[in-house]
Amino acid sequence: MEDRIQINGVWYAKEEELIAELHIESHLETGVKYDGMVFESDLYAFDCTRIYDDNGCLYKDGNVSIKFTDKSVIHDIEKFQEHWSNEAWMQGVIEDDVEAIEAAMESLCSQGLVELKEVLTTLRADAWIN
Repeated sequence: MEDRIQINGVWYAKEEELIAELHIESHLETGVKYDGMVFESDLYAFDCTRIYDDNGCLYKDGNVSIKFTDKSVIHDIEKFQEHWSNEAWMQGVIEDDVEAIEAAMESLCSQGLVELKEVLTTLRADAWIN
């Protein structure tokens, strides 16, 4: 006769332990520490990040990345998001460099350019970019 128990008038059979030891190795790499700031308006979102190296120090060059989202073309994934990481270009936008502004205007309207300059000015004030 098998081991059974009655609970509230219902008989239950004792089951063997079904959980076997799992011998699976993790393939996760060490996580990356980063800082982030998000700026958002009705038209655009600017998701800014900077990462740290394995010693917990900020990378010196090319550390800031901006994921730009154009909310007006959310249905078109090709135009929906861009990633910007060229610090010289970012500095050029702040300083009204003609080439940098022309490049920015390929993705932004006039309101977006004002917003991008505000984002970049904040990043500069917080020592994220030079």
